[in-house]
Amino acid sequence: MKKLGIYTLLLAAALLSIQACGPSEEERQAAEQARLDSLQQVQEQRIAEMMQAREDSLARVNKQEQITEEEAQPQFSEDGEYAVQVGAFRSETQANEYRDQLRERDYPSVYTVKIGDEATGDIWFRLRVGFFEAEQEAEEFGQELGSELDTGYWVSQVERADS
Repeated sequence: MKKLGIYTLLLAAALLSIQACGPSEEERQAAEQARLDSLQQVQEQRIAEMMQAREDSLARVNKQEQITEEEAQPQFSEDGEYAVQVGAFRSETQANEYRDQLRERDYPSVYTVKIGDEATGDIWFRLRVGFFEAEQEAEEFGQELGSELDTGYWVSQVERADS
């Protein structure tokens, strides 16, 4: 029986010494803090990646919108056959003033054409924007410009002096 008591005592001492060899409370708290810090770093990295992905996505959308806008711009052609007429004036001064306002919009070709018979005094100054390769392009531009200026328009086939 004495031996059983000694063995029990030794077993208890061994168990206590094994328990005492484990991490202390401070070590457990430090390990838990390290784990939490690591989780926070991972979370911050994920957030940063998501923000970067969002910014990249927005940049792609903006670039695509810019490309779409550029494609939607009228395709002027220096040697095109069509022009959009946005007004006809009896006064050359009035036609030129309106022409100058349109030139401020950076259209490559805004001009007036003098039409009529000077002998009878039936003179008109037609204000045109152009030139376009295809009549459809001129028509689309005329619709856009006409609604923007709140005026009528019509597409004219250009008569060239060198033709």
